[in-house]
Amino acid sequence: MQGYERQAEVPSFLIHCKETSVYSLLQCAALGRASKDVRFFFNKKDSYCRWNCTFLYTGRTVMTDQWQQYAIKWKTNAALSRPTTSSSVYGSDISVWGAHFATNGAISAIFSEIFASDYEMYPWLKVQLIGSKMITFVRVYNRRDKVGERFHDVAVEVYPYESGDFVQRGFYKGPGLTDQVIEILCDYPTSGQYVRIRITEGTSNIMNIAEIEIYTV
Repeated sequence: MQGYERQAEVPSFLIHCKETSVYSLLQCAALGRASKDVRFFFNKKDSYCRWNCTFLYTGRTVMTDQWQQYAIKWKTNAALSRPTTSSSVYGSDISVWGAHFATNGAISAIFSEIFASDYEMYPWLKVQLIGSKMITFVRVYNRRDKVGERFHDVAVEVYPYESGDFVQRGFYKGPGLTDQVIEILCDYPTSGQYVRIRITEGTSNIMNIAEIEIYTV
């Protein structure tokens, strides 16, 4: 089970959460853990909890000083500028929709310079990290202009080597929203050098990702 720690600032995304009164910080943490949240928010003064949050890239939520953020422990985004491969590329045009756009650090607002697979049953994107890392969660910046619902039933799979039997360590049911920032928590910190995200349901799927971040400890 992964542990939470207090963070100094809330993320600069627009946030919509479930909210309820609680008896304590521990009860709020239990709600976050049960919904497999990377982060939750606790208001000590009023004994309120915000959890199971949806984050949108555009916009910003300003919380009062009474709200404290607690998040899974992590050190760095290990995916930045790392090599990528994919099951396919839309129209075979890597100059517009290649897998490398998913780790270049830029979050395009339009349907270009993002990763887009072709239509297929189980499209996937794979990232090679620098050596084996202890992975805690994956953050995906969904397509920002439209059709965010294409991101659904996504497994986070990890393996020490480039090929072999990848093991599922996290899952996002969805469907996603346009412009959504999706955080997928691993069931527990998992060691691996290769991380693959894969749509696992349906028959004609297309994967659109503006950016992927893989957080490690």
